[in-house]
Amino acid sequence: MQIVINIKESQTQEKILWMLEHFKEEGVEIQKIAHSDEALKTEKYTEEYIKSNWKEIVMSVGNDDSYHRSEQYTLDRGADLAQKYK
Repeated sequence: MQIVINIKESQTQEKILWMLEHFKEEGVEIQKIAHSDEALKTEKYTEEYIKSNWKEIVMSVGNDDSYHRSEQYTLDRGADLAQKYK
């Protein structure tokens, strides 16, 4: 299992990392990703970047599908397809 946690407070970061360090002996692997949200927003999505960071990209995507179920999506999709197949 893999868990990604975004922690903004540095004091909380230190406490959680300290706690997780105690589980290393039981096979827990800790990977620290500095400013992953900022990197995803500013980094260009080159092929190399996607290949090396695809897990973080996938984990950062929410699963809120309310837009895709809305009438606005139907209208937007129709307009997009109409433009595409002019």
